[in-house]
Amino acid sequence: MIPAAIILNLNNFPPMIDISRFNLEEFFGCVNATNTTQMKSNAFKTIRTWLQEKSFAKWSDGQLQYVGDYKDGVDFTSEDGVNFEMKGKLKMFNKNGSTSSIVLKNFQSDNKVIEKTFDYMLLVDTGSMAIGVTDWDTVEKRIYYTPKSPCAKVKFLPGDYTILAKDIVPCEKTITSEEILENLQTIL
Repeated sequence: MIPAAIILNLNNFPPMIDISRFNLEEFFGCVNATNTTQMKSNAFKTIRTWLQEKSFAKWSDGQLQYVGDYKDGVDFTSEDGVNFEMKGKLKMFNKNGSTSSIVLKNFQSDNKVIEKTFDYMLLVDTGSMAIGVTDWDTVEKRIYYTPKSPCAKVKFLPGDYTILAKDIVPCEKTITSEEILENLQTIL
């Protein structure tokens, strides 16, 4: 499990899960192993996201179940029925306490309506190996649209989220993303 020194602030963290029980070194090991140009390509970024989300649930010590395969707009459900969405990107957290812009939803039609599907959003910085959390009410008040984009985005300001842990040293994985993608080709 993670050393206490990297747990920064649990005051605003949802009480139904205990971040200190997560093995964040293993989770960020997956993040690090999939941080490749090929895995970030349009062809494979969905697989990369799926691997990272499955890893987070796996290393949650049974606190979260991955439901992203069959539920829209929610990635995890806690034992208490609380829903979580995860968003990750390189340089998520800015030095001034804000975040970079995050795509919340990509619309296939002109009906740009965001409905509540989760209670908390987990924010993962894939560069600094940090994780934060915010609640739905904060997400809802920070949603914005740009006229020519099919996306709803969100950008958080200082104080909108809580950093839970940072500077995690990722574990080395025994398989690389290149090997995973190479093995996929055996089905051809």
